[in-house]
Amino acid sequence: MQLNITWINTLILFGALQGLIFTVILLFNKTHPGVKFLSVFMLVLVYNGFETLNWSAGLDKYIIFFDLFSFILIFALGPSLYLYIHTLLYPETKISGKQILAHYGIVLFQLAYRMTIAIMYYLWKLYDIKIEMARPLMGIFWIYAEPLSILIFLAYLVASVRLFRKAHTANKMAVVSKEIQKLIHKWVKALLACMVILGVCWPVTFLAPRFFEIPYGAQYYPIELVLVLFIYWIAFTGYHRTKMIYMQVPSVTQEEAEQYLARLQQVMEVDKLFLDPALSLKKVSSHTGISAKTISTTLNQYYHRSFNDFINDYRVREVKDKLANIKNQHLTISGIALESGFNSQATFQRAFKSTTGVAPREYLNTQLRRNGENLHSSG
Repeated sequence: MQLNITWINTLILFGALQGLIFTVILLFNKTHPGVKFLSVFMLVLVYNGFETLNWSAGLDKYIIFFDLFSFILIFALGPSLYLYIHTLLYPETKISGKQILAHYGIVLFQLAYRMTIAIMYYLWKLYDIKIEMARPLMGIFWIYAEPLSILIFLAYLVASVRLFRKAHTANKMAVVSKEIQKLIHKWVKALLACMVILGVCWPVTFLAPRFFEIPYGAQYYPIELVLVLFIYWIAFTGYHRTKMIYMQVPSVTQEEAEQYLARLQQVMEVDKLFLDPALSLKKVSSHTGISAKTISTTLNQYYHRSFNDFINDYRVREVKDKLANIKNQHLTISGIALESGFNSQATFQRAFKSTTGVAPREYLNTQLRRNGENLHSSG
């Protein structure tokens, strides 16, 4: 066995091995958002490295695996990049199995296509059953496979860049802390910058032999070196980034949160639970059948309100309604606050001013003045 071992092949080998180690590490990192998509993304690059090494070092004479499955896994590069970035930027959005299947559908199609041809080939070799369609199908495959893989990658790259700009502008990462947002923004920006470079190099590599006389396969060396350098970079930088960007994804989806909020609003507005001065998260959980953790997650991460703020908002509304009712003029503000569920004067004062912008006494004077003006104008 005579192998073509060069410094380029050695660099590709160590790059692919390092990428493989990083992929294995990712599989054990359960806290990083979208880790499964980043793992597939890395696996594609690792496979591509070993595939390049296979033909470059002359191993393809002995290892036919890569020849059988060429231009299949590469189609997963763009979808994996997009899904990974989508998960990072929209951690509150759950990607369904059907959506994932739709994105990776082209990979499954390519696999089915190549397996069909492989089965035809082995039927001919092993059982002398020659199927005339095998050769034309293979010819069609080699015509469309590489240009289509480039176009699909570019389409997903553009979609990923737009997703990044849209999420950053609209602040769609509000469910994670500001510190994590900055880390995500910096990491995604660097990742996309590298992918833009690949998005330029890949079409140039494909088109180069059409305009210049280049030995067969030689045009791939520059882009393979770019990919190897990227693997080295992402293995070092990506390891630290993925460790720092931890999972802060809420345990409920947006749709579920809306349902939970509707239930919470119902028990407040209909059952008037907020009138209970000893009301607690546990009591609301028991009354609604929604776990305490889910209630907190729904209010904190989707509506940016604490449980106490949510309850006190209803109590303040009740106080305002009673202050506006002439029948309650004989009651003191403190008495109305106690009837509305507040068990502390300090809490009442703070909650009322936070909600209305003014102190209770000032609010009451304003209401009395308006009522007097209304009576004067009607008289």
